[in-house]
Amino acid sequence: MRLSPPLPEPPGIAAAVLWLPSRRLDAADAVAAGRLDQETADRLGYRALSESPDRAAPEMAVLAAQKALADAGWSGDDLGLVVHSWIYHQGHDFWSAPHYVAHGIGARHATPLGVQQTSNGGVAALETAAARLALDPSVNRCLVTTADRFVEPGFDRWSGDIDVAYGDAATALLLDRDGGPYRLLAIASVSVPEYEVLYRGEDAFSPAPRSTYATISARRTKLFFRAGGGWPRFVAVLRRSVQRVVLDAIADAGLTPADPRLRYLVLPRLSTGALTQFYGPSVHELALPHTELLDLGRDTGHLGAGDPVANLSTLQADDRLAPGEVALFLSAGNGFTWSCVAISHE
Repeated sequence: MRLSPPLPEPPGIAAAVLWLPSRRLDAADAVAAGRLDQETADRLGYRALSESPDRAAPEMAVLAAQKALADAGWSGDDLGLVVHSWIYHQGHDFWSAPHYVAHGIGARHATPLGVQQTSNGGVAALETAAARLALDPSVNRCLVTTADRFVEPGFDRWSGDIDVAYGDAATALLLDRDGGPYRLLAIASVSVPEYEVLYRGEDAFSPAPRSTYATISARRTKLFFRAGGGWPRFVAVLRRSVQRVVLDAIADAGLTPADPRLRYLVLPRLSTGALTQFYGPSVHELALPHTELLDLGRDTGHLGAGDPVANLSTLQADDRLAPGEVALFLSAGNGFTWSCVAISHE
């Protein structure tokens, strides 16, 4: 998606916040407790995962949004749209978490909207908000939040999946028609829907959540897929898709791969094994001479739909991106969709 007229210029990002609970679960402790074997821990590569001992995901989203509004000097009344994204249980079964977030921050004039597109949901939510700004002149400011809490008995954050372990967190991003310290230049995405099977396996459709298995296991469905011989082709599709979204985002931002303003490409907060075996090599083949590859997730784990905004918030907190420079944020979600977001520092 190239962000061009009817907006006179790309929308601004007024604030980007990562809200993390105070508790950390150390990987070494998980190995000592028998939750992980050492080989799996080494491939995952996380030093720790963030854990919320008490707050539900939407409660964390409200806290992240309140911090973002305070950073920007806004109030909830300034917002025309609130988009919330998640990948796992939000605390109630038959209920609207986006409305809870909007209510929690006093966004009385905003339309609350939910976007559930697995781990790529944060990018999908951001694209939804940017499109609303482009199409609706009555909306000038939008909030995008993500939040997840991966707790037992429904979810085993350490070993319920392959090549990823899950941390609890919330993120919030404020999008402004009139500008901000950052600008959203472009969002590029590629989807290959045939790979939804990786998270479905051979399981029959169930009548209610967790009625077939008490604990969610993406590991089981992925092993079923691999046993069928489709893994090598999926890896090839992954690599091509990553390369395509990166190049498309660069082009849509009006840049070239050799542009010295392309300072960073930030990877999703997946395992070290997945990043070094699949994502890193795909990017290195593109020959981005001035672009440093960053992995910022070793002390949090994968944050569901929140990785891209979490990574932007971390760059900002570390003051890594200088004015005029551009960062690319890579995202991936099962289904499968890969995305790349180009953001500049003003």
